[in-house]
Amino acid sequence: MTRSNQTPALILSLRPLGENNTSVTFITPNDGVRYATLYGGPKSKLRSLVAQWNSGIIWLYNTPEKNQTKITDFEVQNYHDSFGKNIFKMYAASLASELAIKTRCAGSNEQCFKILNGFLDGMELCNEEQSRMGLLRFLWRYLELLGIQPPIHACSECGKTFLDSKFAPYSVSYYNSMENSFICHDCSSIAAENPAVIPISTEAVKYLSAVTVLTPSESRRLPLDKTCYEQIKQIVFFLIENSIDQKLNSIETGMGIL
Repeated sequence: MTRSNQTPALILSLRPLGENNTSVTFITPNDGVRYATLYGGPKSKLRSLVAQWNSGIIWLYNTPEKNQTKITDFEVQNYHDSFGKNIFKMYAASLASELAIKTRCAGSNEQCFKILNGFLDGMELCNEEQSRMGLLRFLWRYLELLGIQPPIHACSECGKTFLDSKFAPYSVSYYNSMENSFICHDCSSIAAENPAVIPISTEAVKYLSAVTVLTPSESRRLPLDKTCYEQIKQIVFFLIENSIDQKLNSIETGMGIL
């Protein structure tokens, strides 16, 4: 068995281990969420490189008889310095990392690694307002990885597509939490009789529908007003927490920030 190996990695979290060591949680495209020990005190050069949300190539040394893995080197390729200067970016990155850890990459290691890196790298290049929309798009795509993204292109009752130009720009549609589906405004009488529905602008539904089929670079150019943003956030946060059947610390402590 090869004791030494290297792999692309993204550092998700760090936890003190004893007086001078650190327990590191990271994600790789092949193995998903992994854990390793980083030895060395505050003056260690390696410790300054193995920082939260840095990504690059990590070198590991495995000791099977002790069931132990230690980090021997880390070549940083992407830093995310702006996260420490913007509280929203910091909480958004924490939420994305916590989600990957608690869902074990939603069973899709390579895809999770790809979209998580893309989200963090994108935030580094964006301002806070753009990052807020980026978080919604990331969570919406993560719901697809989890296999619980609701069908978005058509009304679950009548089958009409939400991209149909006949729908008024600011008409009200609905999200049905019992059936995990969307209902158009033409079927509002059905929705009105159901206490499990959440009103949402048809424009917000169209936005999510477009995000589902467009590339990330194309999605970033889509406009989104404040009302639609708040409605999408309510539904996406609801779906994410319900999918893992537990509260996410990042959402709980970041209430009012995220």
